[in-house]
Amino acid sequence: MIDQVALQKAYETDGIYALQLEVGDRCLQDCVYCYMNALQDERNTLTDEHIKHILHDSHALGITAIEWLGGEPLLRSSIFDHMALAADLGFRNNIWTGGLPLQDPKILNNSALYTRRGLIAVHISTVNPELYQTLHPHRSSDDLTVILEAVNALLDLGYPAAQILNSVTFTGLQSAADMIETIEYFESHFGIKTSLNVYHTYVRPDAPIEELSKYIPVASEIARVYERYTRQWGVAKLPMNCVNKQYCSATVAVLCDGHVTPCATIRDDQAPTIHDQPSLRQIVAKHRDMLILKKFKRLENRPAECQVCDLAKDCWGCRSRAYAAGLSLFGKDPRCFRSETIPG
Repeated sequence: MIDQVALQKAYETDGIYALQLEVGDRCLQDCVYCYMNALQDERNTLTDEHIKHILHDSHALGITAIEWLGGEPLLRSSIFDHMALAADLGFRNNIWTGGLPLQDPKILNNSALYTRRGLIAVHISTVNPELYQTLHPHRSSDDLTVILEAVNALLDLGYPAAQILNSVTFTGLQSAADMIETIEYFESHFGIKTSLNVYHTYVRPDAPIEELSKYIPVASEIARVYERYTRQWGVAKLPMNCVNKQYCSATVAVLCDGHVTPCATIRDDQAPTIHDQPSLRQIVAKHRDMLILKKFKRLENRPAECQVCDLAKDCWGCRSRAYAAGLSLFGKDPRCFRSETIPG
């Protein structure tokens, strides 16, 4: 799913491997802990022309993969036109969907068609119907059945289990045991691995700030989940972010409001925007060092604990969690359970 040679080359040459492209901010799934600014009513500012220009600029920048994000990317009526163009330009297409739109056979088939060199990620953070209802209070737990049936339908099409992920968010609203049960369910029922994110330290824009603390899992629970998560991937340890530092550095995001940031989970109103500058290429040329987090490529610029960590070759913590916690892009990841200084 990842061209490791192209990724490593991009990292070593200050290049960009992947573009995270938010093509809409509307979403059906209504995750109570959402930090991606998914909305009931669309406010997306990217037109179809914007997306076409962004894809052509991405090709000129030597980008390998497009991560199609939202909101829910499959709610955009023109999504497969854009994915077809991306495929023609030679990109790997990766869809990150809540999973509900896949109940439509046409959407399911087109998703499989245009991601044949990439992946499809769905989102089920729990397989417990009662807890699912808690995490999605304005939805029915019947959504679980819909998404799981869509996963089965993908497999029945012959789409490889190795190219499907269950992308989960671990919050303080569930126990480590429940998250582990979800990881094991997808593994045992479908042969599908999990992509794990630990809560990003801020709530959606319309949620009161006093609700923040209940979403933050404690370090001991994170450690339990990571122990099972790493065994699933067959390694001794994994970075404390959803990707390794190489992918983190070699990724740029264009948000649905036009801002260009190092990661789609970094919502920065001061970031450059395609609405104010002529092209993505020019934004990257002007802001490359910030976008690729170049400062952190030098070990001595990382937090003290990170400099001596045995995962320093592959990890520098989650930059989004540090930013959201007010510690800047280059602060310490506040959810890293490996540091004894983390409270909780």
